[in-house]
Amino acid sequence: MRARFEAALAAPWAVPVALPALVLISLYLRTRQRHAGGGSDEGSAVGIAHEHWTSIPGLLHQDGSPPLYYMLLGLWIRLFGDSEIATHALSLVFGLACIPLAFFAARAVFGDRRSGLIAAVVAALDPFLTYYATETRMYELEAFLSMVVAWSYVEGIMRGRRAWVAVFVISVALLLYSHNWGLFLCVGLAATTLLVVRERLKLFAIATAGVAVLYLPWLPTLLFQARHTGAPWSTRPSVHDLALTA
Repeated sequence: MRARFEAALAAPWAVPVALPALVLISLYLRTRQRHAGGGSDEGSAVGIAHEHWTSIPGLLHQDGSPPLYYMLLGLWIRLFGDSEIATHALSLVFGLACIPLAFFAARAVFGDRRSGLIAAVVAALDPFLTYYATETRMYELEAFLSMVVAWSYVEGIMRGRRAWVAVFVISVALLLYSHNWGLFLCVGLAATTLLVVRERLKLFAIATAGVAVLYLPWLPTLLFQARHTGAPWSTRPSVHDLALTA
């Protein structure tokens, strides 16, 4: 049985068949809840996205989030509308894109097709990715970018491939502009570099400087948010409502 499984994995058709099949399975799982009612956070996200691009960063002074997802959502609703199904579809796209990304990242990092397919299966069936594919929020984008960050960190920092360092810098910056969780990931990557690949500290420092330059324009807003948005979201008015009353 194991020999047959290994032979199937080695077959040239394995990946071209398995990846589309996993995407279709995931599409089915992640669209069964597509008519679920959106929460207040989702309504606020749509409200923010309706504003002009240049207004979005200013509106987020009243919130605790970076602007990238809202700006992407703004483009999306101008193309496909702002219905619940349409806005959920943006999350679904990023969630489905995680499946082939997981395959190629794991195959590159671990060096074999089996690891790639296992990672793709996990990405296709992961309950958190399934749940957040039905919400108009930034979490699927965050997951997608986190995979790119992990892959590029291994290739660029741990393996010293300079072209990947640029991918690492850009993907980390995009993640930071998507969700503040990226700041904690940066701390984890710094600790990993210090403990595991200390010989790459200089390269990591150069990459960190690149991320800092790209993130610097948002830093004043982050500091403002940290000082003024400590209350839970449920106790604060919608930033869209604040914009309408301004």
